Amino acid sequence: MSLQPNENDQYLTETIDWTEQATGQGGRWTDARSMREEFGIAPYNSEAFEYPNVVPNALEHTWAAGPNQDAGGTDFLATGKPGCGKSTFGLSWSIRLLEVNEEKVVWRGSTSRSEWLPLAPWTTVLVPKGVDVSAELVPKNPLHDAIEVDLEDMVRDVKRYEDPVHVNRQLLEPGQFHVLYPDPRMKGCQWVYEEAPERTYEAPGDDRGLFDREDPLNHWWFAYVLARVEKGPNDFLSLILDEIGDIAPEAARSDQFATYQKVELLRDAFVDARKYGLSLFAFGHSERDIHNLIRHKIRWRISMPGSANPTSKNDVIGMDSVPMTNDMTSRYDIGECLPFTERNFERKVRWDDIPAPHDRTLSVDLEVR
Repeated sequence: MSLQPNENDQYLTETIDWTEQATGQGGRWTDARSMREEFGIAPYNSEAFEYPNVVPNALEHTWAAGPNQDAGGTDFLATGKPGCGKSTFGLSWSIRLLEVNEEKVVWRGSTSRSEWLPLAPWTTVLVPKGVDVSAELVPKNPLHDAIEVDLEDMVRDVKRYEDPVHVNRQLLEPGQFHVLYPDPRMKGCQWVYEEAPERTYEAPGDDRGLFDREDPLNHWWFAYVLARVEKGPNDFLSLILDEIGDIAPEAARSDQFATYQKVELLRDAFVDARKYGLSLFAFGHSERDIHNLIRHKIRWRISMPGSANPTSKNDVIGMDSVPMTNDMTSRYDIGECLPFTERNFERKVRWDDIPAPHDRTLSVDLEVR
């Protein structure tokens, strides 16, 4: 990800000898350096940006904040139509997080999507213990056959976890990229909730807890975020929440699974996440797809190409003002976006393509034994 303004704009990034200057690491070998070499990505340069409080502030994580910088975790919501480049941007952002912060990066695994596959050689996949895991590569053409694969042959490592606390405390490694799949049994989720007595949300009744093995699989993520906030460890961790609308949709209601109550839980955890070093980077098709309780807590936004960026505060829940007065992003090409806060916007940020190894989707089946 170039993370620099367009080459025709006023603000240009100079060519840098990255082996000497990239994030002060010298020539030391890291996963981020390997990824950048593989995909031809130039080194990060914070001086390329007009407003330090927009992209550099969201990307560069620190406990000792300086001018135009927030301490602790950060966040953003990136929205755009299918095919606008959100997933590639998410991969590029993940590489930058590793490069700049050498922190733990976790991509939300989905049983039916696999946009993370370009980073498979560097990936540690995390799956629940006591669950049979099978995978196959599914072609776009339904007339072609799926290919059964072994996850261990596709990625750097596969690890098994007991519960969300086990993931965070023992299995995640700094400077590495992880893909985490949820546990259909919800093992440990209710315990994490009960261990947080200050967080009380109305359970659906019938002697159920807030979390139950009959819950939709996506509800595991509410407990995972809660576990990271309540049980630590309090180092820097970035969670990439692709398709956040699947987890916290605007249509969430107080149903038999307490979906609305769990969205409330996520909202409250969002507030605390910052002081514990947890960054939450969410991607979705539209602002209106994501529940307003969550949008109220997100401080950064990113408008992707092909759709008009907001020009009024009424277009963005959670912001008291929007710095743009004209539509720009509907004319952007794929590979360009517009990040903004209430005060400033970086008018065009670009990232490099990260091609997928093939055109198939990795489908993962999690079957309880």
